[in-house]
Amino acid sequence: MNCLPASGLRQLGDSAIADFDKRIASIPNTLCAPFHAEARQLEAALLMIYNVAVLCVKEEEVLENIASAWQCMVIVCDQFAARLRDLSKSHPFCGAQAYYDTVLDLRNKCQRLQQMHS
Repeated sequence: MNCLPASGLRQLGDSAIADFDKRIASIPNTLCAPFHAEARQLEAALLMIYNVAVLCVKEEEVLENIASAWQCMVIVCDQFAARLRDLSKSHPFCGAQAYYDTVLDLRNKCQRLQQMHS
């Protein structure tokens, strides 16, 4: 791969998830706005990782490498979706569900791209 290997995308995702977990643990359960802000920040991190993937596969010529990058993005999206699903369940009135839906949409897009390049 000419850019970041698929494992690098996974590392970016793992790092963003770890940061999210640390920040979310320190928020009192009685507050809603911080949970909403964290969900928004997690979504933004995922979109940044997605954009890195797009740039990395743009010049790639080996279809297997492209498919691998999109497969990795599906895994990253699954991790992000799990965190947002848990946040939505534990704080249903904080608005995290909209971010969860956006992550699932992006996951489906990445899965279609992976299948297209397989």
